[in-house]
Amino acid sequence: MEFYQLRSFVTIAHENHLTRAAEKLHISQPAVSAHIKALEEELGQPLFVRSATGMRLTPAGKKLCRQAEVILYEAKEFARIGKDLLDRPVGTVRIGLNRNAEFLRISDLYRQLRCCGPDIEIVLHQSISGTIIHLVETGELDCGFILGDCESEELRSLTLAGFHLRIVGPVALEKEIAGADLAMLADLPWIGIPDDCPYSRIMERYFYSCGLQPKTEVVADQQAAIVSMIQSGVGLNFMLEKEALQAEKLGHVALWPGEGFPIALSFVWRAKESDTPLTKAVLGAMRATWQG
Repeated sequence: MEFYQLRSFVTIAHENHLTRAAEKLHISQPAVSAHIKALEEELGQPLFVRSATGMRLTPAGKKLCRQAEVILYEAKEFARIGKDLLDRPVGTVRIGLNRNAEFLRISDLYRQLRCCGPDIEIVLHQSISGTIIHLVETGELDCGFILGDCESEELRSLTLAGFHLRIVGPVALEKEIAGADLAMLADLPWIGIPDDCPYSRIMERYFYSCGLQPKTEVVADQQAAIVSMIQSGVGLNFMLEKEALQAEKLGHVALWPGEGFPIALSFVWRAKESDTPLTKAVLGAMRATWQG
């Protein structure tokens, strides 16, 4: 039993005429007749009473016609749902977070994604910007937040906001920090950062390229650990300006009065997946969250 046979059966039942049914189905009359013959042979009973004026359903044919209509409707719905799923974002998106969820507006992003893709599952992974770039490149993450530029040819990026970094240090070094230039700051103890940390580019541009080599006491790659060590008196490092000003106001850090260093918050994803429904949904939610 085939769907085309059921379509011929239901169409003849509605038209009460073989020729009109064939015209409506855009197939030949012998083909429609063959469909009905095959169905009747498979079911072991006639479906129509044939006459010179047309065709009418037998009692069994009436009952079977109603069931055939249900089957054809469900098949049509099956195809429609399949097409909707093809166009609708469905699946799991693994997002790398380089800062805390509140700063990155993850709750707002989640609400936006729920609106445009209720079937999307979100998995969050905390890491640093350089590691997030690597994990997106290798496919272990689908996308992620980073500070600074992304130079990978395999990735695309969306700039979300611009910020400034400020140099901060232990309160015990407040006097030294207040009157220092960059060269004098380099002579103070610093908390080191790995090469894939976005702050390393600031160090390269404003310190290393000028022949300045800050004294490193310890290396850390997590912002929370860096801030904790600054407050504990270990050494200097960077904080986002808003956070640095608040920490200074609370007496937790000493703030260098010099200018801040510009840095962008961006969102990265694999270039080859830019046109997938899932990526489009995530980017749409990201733009609504940060630029809407």
